[in-house]
Amino acid sequence: MNAFGEKLKQYRISRRATLRAVGNSIGKSVSYISDIEHGRRRPPDLETVSRIEDFLRIEEGTLVNLARSIRKKETPSLNHRLRQTPVLQHALLRAEKIYEDDEKMGRLLQKLKELEDE
Repeated sequence: MNAFGEKLKQYRISRRATLRAVGNSIGKSVSYISDIEHGRRRPPDLETVSRIEDFLRIEEGTLVNLARSIRKKETPSLNHRLRQTPVLQHALLRAEKIYEDDEKMGRLLQKLKELEDE
């Protein structure tokens, strides 16, 4: 787990909220919230964190400040960079036909497809 995920889980449990309830309140899936709590995802964008604070009745800014400090320290992941660069997404998707045999390219393209489904 990471600091943000641990803190989110503590607040969620103390408020007796389920993963589903938190997810529904912000329009995300149970697995998305679980991934955050277990450190498999970075803290969400600050607007989403603010909505979580509202739902869980957490003092405004508590989780937002924690998320902000974590996001400043972390280098953006490849997934994050690809989300922010539609041109790169498009280029890699077009390259699929050229590199269908390449295992690494296949894994990268699968990640891109997963991003499109989110």
